[in-house]
Amino acid sequence: MRVFRARALRGGVRTFDPLDSSGSISGPRGWRFNDLSTEILYAAEVEALAILEVAVRPGWESIEQVLVATIEVPDDAIVSLDELGIVLPANWNARPVADDSRVIGREFLDAVARWPAGRPRPIGVRVPSAVSASDCNVLLDPSRRRECRARITSRVPFATLRWTVS
Repeated sequence: MRVFRARALRGGVRTFDPLDSSGSISGPRGWRFNDLSTEILYAAEVEALAILEVAVRPGWESIEQVLVATIEVPDDAIVSLDELGIVLPANWNARPVADDSRVIGREFLDAVARWPAGRPRPIGVRVPSAVSASDCNVLLDPSRRRECRARITSRVPFATLRWTVS
């Protein structure tokens, strides 16, 4: 199965490691589905959603281009929240992000740790996107990165999406 990860390029940065999850424990309190104590790898099921998730962040006006990586995960390694017994809080898509949605990443990793022996353990879980009602993001377990293959597959010029004043 393929999932996608995107990164905005600004200034001197010209590449990135698509399987590096260290950025997920940055920011003042983490991201939508994880807190600062839970490292998680964010991806999307659709390439366009991966790009959109980057474009809606603060500072999008300074993006020069977006690098997109394709991450190959083993088939059937991505599960739903229901399969893990995880229930989203009612305010999971609040802006700013509500603290109770930040526990989803930890609940996912804990559920995988308790996964029954003899069954293939999931590498990722589908979560809804706060910016696209029809597409899903995927949270990947960063401890399983060796089971994934990733490569940068495209560079998207971003200047055409910026507002220009005439």
